[in-house]
Amino acid sequence: MVLQKELAHRIVDTVARGVVIDISGLDFVDTFIAGRLSALATAAALLGARPVLTGMRPAVAQTLVHLGVELHGIAGARDLETGLALLHSPGTRIPAAG
Repeated sequence: MVLQKELAHRIVDTVARGVVIDISGLDFVDTFIAGRLSALATAAALLGARPVLTGMRPAVAQTLVHLGVELHGIAGARDLETGLALLHSPGTRIPAAG
């Protein structure tokens, strides 16, 4: 919850138009972590910042599928560099959360 509040404040303070959520350090996820990721992305989108999830390991992706977690409206990128390029690339359409 603290991370979500801090993210919201930063988005508002900086008028951010995009947010990269890098999860390359996660070796595993459970329903709680998946819920927090979804909540972060939804909060960002509601404040007008497009969420991009980067660095997802194959095992994490498989677990999310197994848990039935759907991350609608969250763009994905292989790594942080690609995620940032996605946000900065003119004409790149990133799906809205929802």
